[in-house]
Amino acid sequence: MSRFFKRIKSHDGNYDLSSRWVHYSNGLILDSKNSGQPVWMVGSIWFEKWFHSLEDKLELSLGKRLIQASSEELEYYLLSNRIFAPKNNNIDDWKHLIMDFHQKGLGTFSFYGEDGTDVKLLITDYSNINIAIGYLSSAWEYMSGKRYKSSWADSESSILLTLSPSSDTFPPPVASINLSQHRREKSVSNSSEWWEMLSLGSEGCWYIQNSRKLIISSDMFEKFITSSIPFIQLNRKSRYDNYKWNDIDASNSTWWSASAESSRELFILQSFHIMIREIKDWKKVGYNHLQKTGLGAIIDVENYDDGDGIIFTLHSLFHPSITCGILLACWERANGRNGKLEFTKNENHFSLKIFSGQSVSEDIS
Repeated sequence: MSRFFKRIKSHDGNYDLSSRWVHYSNGLILDSKNSGQPVWMVGSIWFEKWFHSLEDKLELSLGKRLIQASSEELEYYLLSNRIFAPKNNNIDDWKHLIMDFHQKGLGTFSFYGEDGTDVKLLITDYSNINIAIGYLSSAWEYMSGKRYKSSWADSESSILLTLSPSSDTFPPPVASINLSQHRREKSVSNSSEWWEMLSLGSEGCWYIQNSRKLIISSDMFEKFITSSIPFIQLNRKSRYDNYKWNDIDASNSTWWSASAESSRELFILQSFHIMIREIKDWKKVGYNHLQKTGLGAIIDVENYDDGDGIIFTLHSLFHPSITCGILLACWERANGRNGKLEFTKNENHFSLKIFSGQSVSEDIS
């Protein structure tokens, strides 16, 4: 090996997180360094459980799909923002990339060595193995101008990533289309209370309310969906009939339903207490469980069907499946019974209708 692991020092005390990930009044968190790209500030453990639940419901292994999405997202980010790589091709000197990796909560990395034509990178304290591998594989390709195949050995706290030269060629990635936000006037919202709960762990590890956070960009999420859909097979045992996605094709509907149901189940398991005394209390529920992490904001809420159902209005969403699954879980926690959800995209807003899916005597599951 020509070089060995080198410890990377953080560039400032808090990685400038609050300036990078900016909360807005429409309930989104936007990336100030990437053209206002919407991001989801999710707990890394929550995301991992959601991911494995999604795999189970779709009866698919999706690790490679997530690696691909992460790789394509970073390549597009580097190209579109014209990010300069170090001229000496030493990834340890790439300050912009190191800071980006830390700000996204991915852990830290360093050049580990070479073995013939193979390159080895060490990733430590990683929050998500697939995202980290896709990210650094893409970064090395961008820096070197060559394509590589990746393999790795991992432990609980580190990954030794091996990149082997490849003759494969791929077209440059393009931006994903996010149809889940309307271009309306929005303003920066006060998120100081949120960032006051920030605590730092090891390099590239940061926490809000003792939950390690991971940044998922809208572009990566949409690329993950697109790469997954061709392989979908429906698992009839899931509660897909409880979700109706108006004007969404069958393949996307299946993916969205599996994602929403995974989100609903995880939220139910967290045993949050949802107390609704009057209808306006729903906006506070939306603030606590959606807006803080960039999933959207409840703009309006109204009862229907003699109060047995409810209609939420939102202007922007990170992705409908996550928001809908969490809101359905909130409604079920508040009402003590299972519900059904209908999602509609209107000209200038989104409508989420939730209503009873069973008799009151049945418990939620």
